[in-house]
Amino acid sequence: MTLARLFGSTFCELIGVLMLMPVLTVQLAAQGQPAWLIGLFGAALYLAIFIVTPFTARITRRCGLREIYIATGFAPLLVVGVFVITEAPGAWLLAVAVLGASGGLRWVSAESYVASAATPARRGAVIGAFQTMVGACFVLGPAMLTLTGTTGHLAFQVSAVLLVAGLLCLWGLPALPAADDTPVPGAFTRLWRERPLLVLAALLGGFLESGPATFLPVEALDAGLSGRAAAGLVAVLGVGGFVIQFPLGLMADRFPAASLLRAMLVAGLGGALLLLLAARWPAALWAAAFLWGAAGGGIYTLAMVTVGHAYTGVALVGATSALVFAFSGGAALSPALTGGVMQVAPSGGFAALMAAVICIGLWVLRTRR
Repeated sequence: MTLARLFGSTFCELIGVLMLMPVLTVQLAAQGQPAWLIGLFGAALYLAIFIVTPFTARITRRCGLREIYIATGFAPLLVVGVFVITEAPGAWLLAVAVLGASGGLRWVSAESYVASAATPARRGAVIGAFQTMVGACFVLGPAMLTLTGTTGHLAFQVSAVLLVAGLLCLWGLPALPAADDTPVPGAFTRLWRERPLLVLAALLGGFLESGPATFLPVEALDAGLSGRAAAGLVAVLGVGGFVIQFPLGLMADRFPAASLLRAMLVAGLGGALLLLLAARWPAALWAAAFLWGAAGGGIYTLAMVTVGHAYTGVALVGATSALVFAFSGGAALSPALTGGVMQVAPSGGFAALMAAVICIGLWVLRTRR
């Protein structure tokens, strides 16, 4: 029942949160805001996660994993209130930063709990199932906007209802086992020393997930698609992650992670190449979104399965924090860098940047164990 509570709470909360960013992106684009500002919004969410995650192990040792997970469920409700009360970009940007900071703590606590609760023989399958559920949220959250629309307050109201439901799922969540004696500073830095390629993989996963989530709607609007279709593209990103997670988790229990990671990067490269066709063939946007969703989510899942096998207790929290830190760093860099590139090269700059980053990742995999 403990895992069921965590799965249910994460499901409701993520759908509610994932409705928010596409609404902001579409509304900013409709207001005629420049690409660099839209990129700043996408970067702010993950920059806040990037800042808070190094301290997660310390906070966990002091407060407890269960307490952190419950407390951070309330912050998104406050953020929704800001979005409803004002349309000032400055207030929205601050709210997005708060959303990222609380989300970073909740992200690490959920991932660590699921990994530690799973038995070693089935850890890949359990983590794959959890990531499949997360992928479903990335589909359902933006897809809800096709029903609520991206204007007015209806999307925010539905999001608030889902966030409250996520908190109710945690009623009766039992206490977790006591933390071990792993030194807190070493818990965060240990993964960097022992498995640096996992840190790089997480960074690439964040880069491939965040940039497309921020700028595929902009590309869709430029291609003449509606605001609802633009939000739907973000849902297709989630479809890619949803489809790949569970089978990838099963394969991670049986095959080398490096081979699977290479396959995910090749899928991401295919998405970049497809984007080059979008000007003449808008349907390529949907295929690119699917491949990028599979690549970004799949890369993170592979890293998390490996970490779950290798660490326990506070060491697991620290290693998960390192993954989230790297993932959010890549996710913060991606929209900021993409916004600048698109300002200079509106046609083809987005695809070229993604392809270049993926090729660097493939080269590092080829030259390092």
